[in-house]
Amino acid sequence: MLGGLGAGAALVATGCSAVDSGGDTTLTVYTGKSGRLTKNFNPFSATSNPPARGMLHEPLMFFNQARDDAPTPQLATGYEWAPDGTSITFTLREGVSWSDGTSFDSADVAFTFDLIRRTPAINTAALPIAGVRTPDARTVTIDFTRAVFADLWYIAGYTFVVPEHVWSEVDDPATFPNPEPVGTGGYVLESFSPQSYVMTRNPDYWEPGKPEVPSLRYISLNGNQAATKALLAGKIDWTQIYIPRVEGTYVSQDEDNAYVTTPLYLTVMIANNDRGLTADRAVRQALALGIDREQINELAFGGYNEAPSPAMLLLPRDEAHTAPEFRGRRVDTDRNRARRILTEAGYRRGPDGIFVSPSGERLSLTVKMVSGYTDYISAAAVMRRQLSEVGVELNPEEVSYAAFTAERNNGEFELALDNLYGGPIPYYLYNRFYNSENTAPVGQQANPNYARFRDETVDAALARIASTRDEEIRREAYAELQRVIAEEVPYVPVLQSNSLTEYSTARVTGWPTEDDRYAVPDAQFVPDLGIVAKNLRVRK
Repeated sequence: MLGGLGAGAALVATGCSAVDSGGDTTLTVYTGKSGRLTKNFNPFSATSNPPARGMLHEPLMFFNQARDDAPTPQLATGYEWAPDGTSITFTLREGVSWSDGTSFDSADVAFTFDLIRRTPAINTAALPIAGVRTPDARTVTIDFTRAVFADLWYIAGYTFVVPEHVWSEVDDPATFPNPEPVGTGGYVLESFSPQSYVMTRNPDYWEPGKPEVPSLRYISLNGNQAATKALLAGKIDWTQIYIPRVEGTYVSQDEDNAYVTTPLYLTVMIANNDRGLTADRAVRQALALGIDREQINELAFGGYNEAPSPAMLLLPRDEAHTAPEFRGRRVDTDRNRARRILTEAGYRRGPDGIFVSPSGERLSLTVKMVSGYTDYISAAAVMRRQLSEVGVELNPEEVSYAAFTAERNNGEFELALDNLYGGPIPYYLYNRFYNSENTAPVGQQANPNYARFRDETVDAALARIASTRDEEIRREAYAELQRVIAEEVPYVPVLQSNSLTEYSTARVTGWPTEDDRYAVPDAQFVPDLGIVAKNLRVRK
């Protein structure tokens, strides 16, 4: 994953400087892309270039995943649910046009949702769309086959509206690269090469006075080493690369250098709940109690992360959704208790100090991770030492990304080191990774309940959350499922992982900060990157 010095020189040679020769403010952005860039700006594609979702194409509303904010109007100014949650009506913003000058109206929104309904390959949220109605040019009603209260983010915040007059001519919306994108966003594509592309300000953008930054140049580099060299040389204005000891390495080098961390993921050891020793709850509990997260964080992750909540929430954002007994709590380390749990479950220490199960199996477990993920590899080595003190032998195994993905999805593992991710409220993470509907037997692809966890209480709680807007009912349901997952530990919590974003204030201000997380600042996080870009201000 680390590149050589040649890429840093290439940055200068291709003109990827922070300011262009005309003196206009052009920010240089690195999102982690290496090799030749592909001209793909399809907002329905997970492999498209990041500006496709947020800078070029916009959703109806913005949902801030960095803090517990109310949705912010974007292409829609408001919405109203049907009482039973089977339809939602949006009022659309007036005065919006596509970047080619064509007016935006309800026909475009209706076309987008109907396109998703007709094309399963782009309906990645599995929205049960029954139909779309357009009473007038500024009103659109989307009908569903069931109550979808909890899917509001997918509907309004993660569906990117496309122009009917362009996309009605597209044969396959899942594979169309959208090389000449037409959007409503604050920026348009000005130029593209395999090494870089430039986004310039949309002069007809609907939000008065925004964006202010004239252009952003997105570049490709040969890995983290080249990116770090370029960042420290002042050649990158905005990125999210991992730098050890960022205060001393980057911030101290220039008064305009800054960084911010944002809680985004839960790093876990996915435990196979279907077979083997990890199907035993006592083993999963012992693993969770046996690891020292403070040491893992310092030795493997540079101190940027935190111990997670036993309720598997992102804190402090999700504090309001936490059961009373878990508020203010983080997962503990208690090796004596871990050993006691195993002993009470019938395990006995063998002559080598490793526990042996009641059936005679040594408690020797393999944890898989992607080869080259140096922080995960370091974390696994630390956990191996820590768990040996408990009486558990942990054996790290590096595999290719393709092999890891296939084995994780098909359940061909004991433990797998990975991240869990969700959305702006806890429901999305819980539903993705704990709902029985999203798993499958070993040998079949789970999507994405990789742990093969099944629990009727959790499923019922998720169903109640999805079918109501009553916050008291939701709080009770959250508390029920949190008590189950804290006891069952289907995913062994390692850390609450933070995204590290570096940026320069030399020529622009208005970046998200620890005190004002108005959006996730990560340069590749969609659609937040569009919110950040349009809120930056050129220093006078």
